[in-house]
Amino acid sequence: MISGHDFYTVMAAVVPLYVAMFLAYGSVRWWGIFTPDQCSGINRFVAIFAVPLLSFHFISTNDPYAMNLRFLAADTLQKLLNLCIGKS
Repeated sequence: MISGHDFYTVMAAVVPLYVAMFLAYGSVRWWGIFTPDQCSGINRFVAIFAVPLLSFHFISTNDPYAMNLRFLAADTLQKLLNLCIGKS
């Protein structure tokens, strides 16, 4: 059974993301705060700078020795399958 504390923890992590997405959608669609050119610039910033930086931070702070061995085996198998199937 999910406890109230677990539910609160999930909501505390998810609600800010949905609020930000709703505000971003509203700022373009209804309120006209951003133009399509500005949206294109924001998307380019996120794709070129923010996502690679966040990925680097996540990968560099991850400790693979503390991870579950079954997870590591499944991840390795998935990557090998993608490598083999992707080249055909």
